[in-house]
Amino acid sequence: MTRALSAVVEHYLLEWDSGGWANAYHSLIELGPQILPELTRRFAQSRDVRFRAALVGLARHVRSADALPLFDSALGDDSPEVWKEALDGLVALASPASMLLIEQAMGRTPPGRTSAADWTSWLREALQQARAEYEARGGAA
Repeated sequence: MTRALSAVVEHYLLEWDSGGWANAYHSLIELGPQILPELTRRFAQSRDVRFRAALVGLARHVRSADALPLFDSALGDDSPEVWKEALDGLVALASPASMLLIEQAMGRTPPGRTSAADWTSWLREALQQARAEYEARGGAA
């Protein structure tokens, strides 16, 4: 990511944080997949659950396989608000790679205080939804 693009992303994230969320949100989505490295960096640095969930949600709406590393990282977040947003992103992508990440998460310890039963239930439902979406697209991601 160029410094100029990084500065633009920073501007919109600050605007978003200061209450100008609608304009910032749409402007960031319009920038496309090139913003994902910056979103990933900001996600890793943030201690604010709502902001992390919002970053993952924003990545979901960019609709790019380049968001997979962010979604994978977010699946390990202690906050259900964040990891559920990551599952939504993986379902929205509905690709073999996104389904593989969901399957791999089944072998992990549930994040935070999530029970194993709840974790498995959420993952199974997400996998089922991703498969259905993938098939509805004719098996094409």
